[in-house]
Amino acid sequence: MTRPYSSKSLLGFIFLLLPFLASAQDKADRPKNKWYAPDYLVLQHAGLIGLLSAGPGYDFGKHDRTNMEVMYGFTPGYDIKHTNHTFTLRTYYQSNPKPLFKDVKISWIRVGAGLSFTMGEQFEHFFPERYPEGYYIWPTAARFLPFVGTSIGRDFAGKEKPHYAEFYTELGTSDVMLVDKYRNSGISMGDIVNLSFGLRYML
Repeated sequence: MTRPYSSKSLLGFIFLLLPFLASAQDKADRPKNKWYAPDYLVLQHAGLIGLLSAGPGYDFGKHDRTNMEVMYGFTPGYDIKHTNHTFTLRTYYQSNPKPLFKDVKISWIRVGAGLSFTMGEQFEHFFPERYPEGYYIWPTAARFLPFVGTSIGRDFAGKEKPHYAEFYTELGTSDVMLVDKYRNSGISMGDIVNLSFGLRYML
């Protein structure tokens, strides 16, 4: 079956957006939003939380280097009847951005984890009775998702305050994949790692 979307086309779309979102100053120096208002918006392709996912994010901690995101993602039903809907809470630490070239900065390290819950016909919301006890750590609809990555970005002028946009990439896995790797030495690291790309736009 031919898929209407591809990773290459979505990645190309993300790269096309970056110039329009794009001098430099630390984001902690910009005026803060009200406590209830998101500090940024995020759009991501892949990462085990949907073909495409998006949501608001908040930064906190020293120099605002710690981040939390609430995301909704979807995966179209290619080989199944229904689309899967995934809700994810992620938190991660991102290193202070360093000059890369001209006005562009790079954050070499972003490391964190997420908890996701997927609604779909092939996911169990409770422990499946047909599997032996201990086969699953928790219901198949829930996932623990550790990841590491890096990002590049730059500030640009806004009407009332500077804004910041960055492109990021992450390598991630899930609790189930890690358990499978532990139980089966024939599974390679490449089989349990997922590559994702995204855009983060500071408000």
